[in-house]
Amino acid sequence: MKTKTIFILFITLLVWQNSFAKSFYTKKGIEKGELSERIEFKRIKFDTYSECYFPLSLGLDHLEASFHNDTIHKLNFQYKDKKRGIKPFIAPTLLITTGTALHFSTDAKENFQDWMQTNFSYSGHIDDYLQYAPGIAVYALNALGVKGKNNFGNRTAIVIKAFLLNDLIVSRLKTWTDSERPNGTPRSFPSGHTSVAFAMAQIMHHEFGDRSVWYSIGAYSCATTVGIMRVAKNAHWISDVVAGAGFGMLSTELVYITHLYKWDNEHIKNLDIFPWRSNRQSGVTLVYTF
Repeated sequence: MKTKTIFILFITLLVWQNSFAKSFYTKKGIEKGELSERIEFKRIKFDTYSECYFPLSLGLDHLEASFHNDTIHKLNFQYKDKKRGIKPFIAPTLLITTGTALHFSTDAKENFQDWMQTNFSYSGHIDDYLQYAPGIAVYALNALGVKGKNNFGNRTAIVIKAFLLNDLIVSRLKTWTDSERPNGTPRSFPSGHTSVAFAMAQIMHHEFGDRSVWYSIGAYSCATTVGIMRVAKNAHWISDVVAGAGFGMLSTELVYITHLYKWDNEHIKNLDIFPWRSNRQSGVTLVYTF
């Protein structure tokens, strides 16, 4: 027989000044391990087969036993992104390598910066917002009925994880390299705006690239425009934006190959929430079955 492991998290709201132990157990009850007060549980139904509420007034052993029923479903993790090997990492690696080489090529990056300032100087703030455009477009397409590779739950989890991982990598590198921007301010390498834009563009590529190559072209063009603006604005060297693009793409790829795809309706059935209350306390029990 397969054994189900149940993790139970009790979030308790103490309403009176008596301690948790005293209010739940009498002295005799502690010795016997029995509850001295009736505790009533109610199931919050997500999408299970059961439609009924049920009270429990027994101990935790009985509580755990009661969860072994047909309303709890087993996990079935599926890796929907089948792309493996080194192919997804070739472009990020080339960009990071090229950006790093340019970072140490002072004459090359300074000459390019002078040329950009002479021909394409820019001082606006569009780049501050355009960096998020590929990510927003992913949700806009879904809202218009164009379905991507993943559902809303998994896609949102991927976006959040990619954003956080990218921020962690880039912010640590900015502190570690401690390089000066063209305008004299610190934290230049790599470009944070560019890395975010390419991380979001990579998500667009994964979600909609199989439907049409133009989704990928549009997303990468938008991200490239952000990088060009950062150089034209004199906020970054060309080395910063090239490396930033690589780190953004790398962050997203790492998230896609490690994501467990459990944020969907099928797997949410494994989560149960039981609000409960006794005479003196109330709380919430979260139960997830693996």
